[in-house]
Amino acid sequence: MEMDSGIQQQDAIERHRYLEVLHQFTMSQASLTSVDDICWNITRTAVGELGFVDCVVYLINDEGDTLIQRAAHGDKNPSEREILDPIEIPVGSGIVGAVAKTGELQLVNDTRSDPRYILDDDFRCSELAVPILHEGRVVGVLDSEHPEANFYSEEDVKLFTTIAALASTRLDTALALERLEIQASELREAREAAEAASRAKSQFIASVSHDMRTPLTAIIGYAHLLEEGAGSSEQRSDWLSAVVANSEYMSAMIGNVLDMAAIESGQLQVAADSIHIREWMEKLRQLIEGRVTERGLSLSFHVDRGTPERWVTDRAKLDELAMNLLTNAIKYTMEGSISVTVSVSARDSVDWLRIVVDDTGIGMRPSVLDSIFQPFTRVHDMSTHSNIEGTGLGLTVVKSFIDLMGGDIVINSTLGEGTQATVMLPPARPEPNTDGGRTTLAATHSTESPSDLSSTEPLKGANLLICEDSETVSMLLRVMLERAGAVVTTAADGEEGLARFARHSNELDLVITDMQMPKLDGYELMRRIRATGWSGHIIALTAFAAAEDEDKCRAAGCSHYLTKPINPASFASSIAAVLTGEAV
Repeated sequence: MEMDSGIQQQDAIERHRYLEVLHQFTMSQASLTSVDDICWNITRTAVGELGFVDCVVYLINDEGDTLIQRAAHGDKNPSEREILDPIEIPVGSGIVGAVAKTGELQLVNDTRSDPRYILDDDFRCSELAVPILHEGRVVGVLDSEHPEANFYSEEDVKLFTTIAALASTRLDTALALERLEIQASELREAREAAEAASRAKSQFIASVSHDMRTPLTAIIGYAHLLEEGAGSSEQRSDWLSAVVANSEYMSAMIGNVLDMAAIESGQLQVAADSIHIREWMEKLRQLIEGRVTERGLSLSFHVDRGTPERWVTDRAKLDELAMNLLTNAIKYTMEGSISVTVSVSARDSVDWLRIVVDDTGIGMRPSVLDSIFQPFTRVHDMSTHSNIEGTGLGLTVVKSFIDLMGGDIVINSTLGEGTQATVMLPPARPEPNTDGGRTTLAATHSTESPSDLSSTEPLKGANLLICEDSETVSMLLRVMLERAGAVVTTAADGEEGLARFARHSNELDLVITDMQMPKLDGYELMRRIRATGWSGHIIALTAFAAAEDEDKCRAAGCSHYLTKPINPASFASSIAAVLTGEAV
């Protein structure tokens, strides 16, 4: 009798302790609002005080398919709010996963006979897992293990269930707040990113506006002086050179903007052209020599011994990336020299083309080198060098081209001493022609002319029709082509062009048409010409330069495609190459 009384007294003490723990747990939970605070409070204030050696609080992720360990007690918690080797359990997997899937508690008295048991930090024989339910929905699982078999009593089950129930509402609210905070944070980050992008683009537009107005001022001003016949012969020659140089600068700037659009839309492709390296470098020298001389800099080009005579690569992209690197070198070099060295370097038993551009310019700090390939970025100190123009796209275009070609670029720079850009390019592999034999003219990039077009009149005897609504452009094309020996007929719009074609179709060798014209646009003009059965060459000459624009022109019936602005030095030869079948 006394023994029964002692047991009853001991049970009463235990129940009192359990009730006290639950009371303290409920009171401590009242002030908690964060998910982590609530979870760690469960494991320490409740489970720890109850004397269990192990406990883990699992919460279901937002997708509802995985249980994540958020707090622990025992060996899984080696230090303050730390979980030892946290694991994730798919809903439905293991004992804990079964509870999350069904919403029903699991009491396993001997895990050695339960194949669902998942070993975590250590093997234990007993496991008790109860669901944390809110309005019938499983929020998480409260799981405890013990080394002894048959350890957990019905009283333990009731206590665990009570703790889970007491915590569920507050935990569900905290999870909802946590999701809202994450969403708010993501919205803030998205807004900040959008604002940063808006600022960058605004700065870019302002930069483009400024940098276009500067050369336009020179072009318009000198053109007026030339039109008035002002100045000496030497001055007029200088003014003409200034007009050409500023026009080329604007063309390059527009080219970078268009290239960025093509890069962002994923429309760039790699060509495989055979270039003569020394001739390519000579062409490069001719293009920049005037600008280098104007700044009083020295310029040198060198081809290392052992470099092959020819190289297969994308000629247009090679031209543009080299010009961007050289333009940067010229802009940021106030005195000294610029050099270009070309060689080959073996990589994985394959020769790669190595191009090094060195300058003695203002250089850059090491801390900014990681950001130089970001669009709209100009990393030099603009407060000191505010007269330096540029959109901040040049190096972005260079990096994108090099990546597309399978190469790499390394920039080394020392502030106040200069910069070295090293480009490595693998040989391009010619791809089979899958475009039905279509040809795109590259008049603005070509470094070599067909061998039989060296005549001063490569178009002698050719009959051409030009359809162009811009009188200025039409006059320019006519002068260039007539100087090359062509017989030229012009039309100011599509309707006039169609009428002139009808009168002269038997004599015409080639039609050049703009796309955007009044009365009848270039697309419809080409369709109507092709509808007559005429199979001659039609060149689309347009300011629309995206890949979809070329496809639209091809679909309308053009055989060749050329974008504005044209290169006056090679335009006539490019047209002649079409007539001789040598255009590539």
